[in-house]
Amino acid sequence: MTIRRQLFFSNVRILLLSFATLVFIGNISAFIIFRTGRPYSESLMEFIRPYRNDMRLIWILGIAFFIILISVVNNYYTHRMSKRIIKPLEPLSEGVHQINESNFSYRINYRNDDEFRPICDAFNEMAAKLETSAVRRQKEEANRRELIAGISHDLRTPLTSIKGCLEGIETGVASTPEMKDRYLKFMKNKTADLEHIIEQLFLFSKLDMDEFPLSLRRTDITAAVCDMIENSRAEYSSRGMDIKITGMPENVYVNADVIMLRNVIINIFENSVKYKTKKTVQMKVSAAAENNDVLLSLADNGPGVQADFVSKLFNAFYRTDPSRSRQGSGLGLTICGKIIERMGGSINAELPETGGLTIIIRLPLIQENGNA
Repeated sequence: MTIRRQLFFSNVRILLLSFATLVFIGNISAFIIFRTGRPYSESLMEFIRPYRNDMRLIWILGIAFFIILISVVNNYYTHRMSKRIIKPLEPLSEGVHQINESNFSYRINYRNDDEFRPICDAFNEMAAKLETSAVRRQKEEANRRELIAGISHDLRTPLTSIKGCLEGIETGVASTPEMKDRYLKFMKNKTADLEHIIEQLFLFSKLDMDEFPLSLRRTDITAAVCDMIENSRAEYSSRGMDIKITGMPENVYVNADVIMLRNVIINIFENSVKYKTKKTVQMKVSAAAENNDVLLSLADNGPGVQADFVSKLFNAFYRTDPSRSRQGSGLGLTICGKIIERMGGSINAELPETGGLTIIIRLPLIQENGNA
């Protein structure tokens, strides 16, 4: 029962009690003043007889009794209503205290169906959002620490190599022209690595801050992907990757930035080539329409990763094998994820039973009315 309804019935009870008391006093007065004949109780009449002719005193006593009775009843119901109002405030007060202590998992278990129920539900909803925000903030903080550590590592490695080469030239270790050329070529490659890391880091930061504009256009996903693959097939074939296209549907359109989509696919190809353990790695590219999305699948038969690492592949600077730290910036798949998200889609990794690693890109289809 709601508090408003309880107050209503409390007031009704007080009014009915007041009316009954007035009727009772009136009847007693009439009995004392107007009753004739033999009384029902001689002892009662003996008590009342001295006041029979003093009507004023009778009314004063009646009113006093009425006031005392109403006060007692009012205090009783006021106390009951106060308890009903104060009782829900106690868990609310405790909830505020728990939130102030950063205990965002605290919930109020309030079952009464009154005005406090929406307040308690709103508090629980707020606590759930704060808990989600706290977990996300902790995860972002951990990712930020990993990011700083990754940046430090990936920048320090080529810089250390360049410094060593410079010291070799300066101290005369590279004493012949051939050795100097080899040292200079090595420093040039390491400088290119540094440039690539900085470019990747710059792109990552722009995407992370949502400051990198994408040129989204209506794109035939099949035609775009096939063109990208045909233009790069010869290069990757020479590097030990055999690319096969299977099951690509026709006339499937998405909103995409073709250049950035190409960067995503190239990043995935590069990972397969870098981490292959055999002379040749096969990459199967396929697509399928599913509900209102198109699923682009890129599956290789490489070494894959451990099942526990699949969900972390798209974290910044995450590598499943520390020994691979020399083979990339650790930002490639993270950038892929952010690009696909900016296109309104999602990207995830799966481990097929046949081995290897499958990257699945999901993009929303453009319907016939032009809406995604």
